[in-house]
Amino acid sequence: MAKVKMSIDKGRDIFLHRTKVENLFISEYLPDAPGDYVKVFLFGLMYAQYELKPNRTELAKLLGLSETEIEEAWIYWESRGLVRIEREKDANNEDVSSIIFIRKIEELYGKASEQQTVSTAAEAGDNDEVPLYVSIDSMEFDDALNSKLIDTRLRDLYNKYEITTGRTTSRQEREKIDNAIRVYGIEPEIFDFAIDYCADLEKYSIDYIYKVALRWTEEGCHTVEEAKRLLDKHSRRNDCYRQVFKALGFNRLPAPIDREIMDKWFDGMNCSLAEVLDACSAAAGLREPNLKYVNKVIENRRLEKGGINTRKPNDSNQNGSADPAAVEEGSPVSRKVLADYYEYIRGEDEKAREARKTEVLRNVPGMKEIFEAEGSVNSRMLSLRPGADNLDTRQRLRAERIAIEESRKQLLIENGYPGDYLARKYRCNICKDTGYTDEGMVCSCCRERAAEAYKWHTDKEKA
Repeated sequence: MAKVKMSIDKGRDIFLHRTKVENLFISEYLPDAPGDYVKVFLFGLMYAQYELKPNRTELAKLLGLSETEIEEAWIYWESRGLVRIEREKDANNEDVSSIIFIRKIEELYGKASEQQTVSTAAEAGDNDEVPLYVSIDSMEFDDALNSKLIDTRLRDLYNKYEITTGRTTSRQEREKIDNAIRVYGIEPEIFDFAIDYCADLEKYSIDYIYKVALRWTEEGCHTVEEAKRLLDKHSRRNDCYRQVFKALGFNRLPAPIDREIMDKWFDGMNCSLAEVLDACSAAAGLREPNLKYVNKVIENRRLEKGGINTRKPNDSNQNGSADPAAVEEGSPVSRKVLADYYEYIRGEDEKAREARKTEVLRNVPGMKEIFEAEGSVNSRMLSLRPGADNLDTRQRLRAERIAIEESRKQLLIENGYPGDYLARKYRCNICKDTGYTDEGMVCSCCRERAAEAYKWHTDKEKA
């Protein structure tokens, strides 16, 4: 008996058959979509499955829509990730649009199946009827989809979240996880750890988990070990907060402004917990103890030790020089630290000057004799008694010293050195690095020196 090949003639009347629609589309996308757009999607899917060739005008009449509305519907479904629109030129150089249906079950779980394609060729003439080219190509995938299918890390996160919450993830939750990894650069292992961490806190909201993972990432965590170290640091700091509040008798959690003040003590001022608690004891007897009072106690104690002044700067006085009170209030360091720094830079300048003297004595012939002559003149000048009797001698010695200075300058130039090579190199020629002008006013350079003194003092404290 001859074999008989049997088949269903799908092309005769497609309305007598069935169109396969994913349940994910019905549960996740259909409720939010405009009704007309749903009609366009379902009709397009039907034509794709049965490989028919309807034309654009026919489809518009069948659905009671304009061709513009149909085009808007496809753009909407592309934005939802269910189709991809490809545009190219045909053999006649006419515009051709192809609509690629993307199965979400494949994107989420990596199950291989056929990809359904419906393509519309749009000619230049608005009134021309252009046939639709419809085909089904087995195992042919979009490149973007394929990259998602092979990304098992995302799929593992979907599964992890489902197991943790005990329910199926929604489309919005999967998109949040996807964006966390692809857009915000959160490492999958960090997000995975965030799920476990938040579950221990009985926090299952995907937004809460996302914010935790993002905060860890922004603080430089890219591995679970780094996240654990950060949590340990926060845990120790939270314990410090708790002990401070307990010492002050507070029965509330620290507010952000409270944590900011306490962080300044521990990080900015390098206070130990013992120092802070000792300062809290000074405020414990107050009727209403507060962190600002403790902050004042800590600042004053550090200033008494020549420490850092953290008070807000004030402006200079009207004549342009710095007001003495303003220096103390506005400087990032106390007066004592600033005075110590001026003494330090004067000492450094003297060391540098002595090193230059040693250099020229070694390299410049005749410089030793000039130094000896200068020393002799200075000794005789100091031996003179004040008064008019020695006025002529004093003037003669001054003229002699000027002549020696000119000879020294000329000798330096002849040997390739600047004429002022042996002069003092003040950072401020107004106050000669003393901090005070000849009139006894605080010099305007104090602001700049204070910033330098801050770094000098803190570096010295760390050493």
